[in-house]
Formats: sequence, structure tokens, C-alpha cells
Amino acid sequence: METLTIEIKNPKVRELIANLADMDLIAVLPQQPTWAERWQALSDSLPDVPQITEQDILDEIKEVRQSGVSRQ
Repeated sequence: METLTIEIKNPKVRELIANLADMDLIAVLPQQPTWAERWQALSDSLPDVPQITEQDILDEIKEVRQSGVSRQ
């Protein structure tokens, strides 16, 4: 089995490819998104919050430690 990327220059070829796929001679697979596209989708799905500073993180750690909450 061999995987190829094909650029279609003539719209009539799409019908030919569909026929080959119907005859089970080839499989047409969806193009996988690039890492940049996947990262952008992930980034877009995250809430829009102001930047967190290192001090904010240290303060949160201090609060958790002082509360004595066990993370088991």
C-alpha cells in the first residue's frame, strides 16, 4: 500500500477518483490538520482569561498548602 498526495487540477478528475473509490480500488482519506491548525483549535477552545503571573501561581500553592488539603 502506498499513500500519495494528489493535487486535482481538473474538476473532472474528482469524478474519476470517486469512481475508483466506489470500485474499492482506492480509499480517499480526509487530510489531517497540521500541528499549527490543531494548536489554533485548542487555543480557540480555551477560555479567554488575563495572563497569570508567577506570583499568582505561588500564592495559589501557598493557599493550598496552608489549607492542608491532601491530593491523594
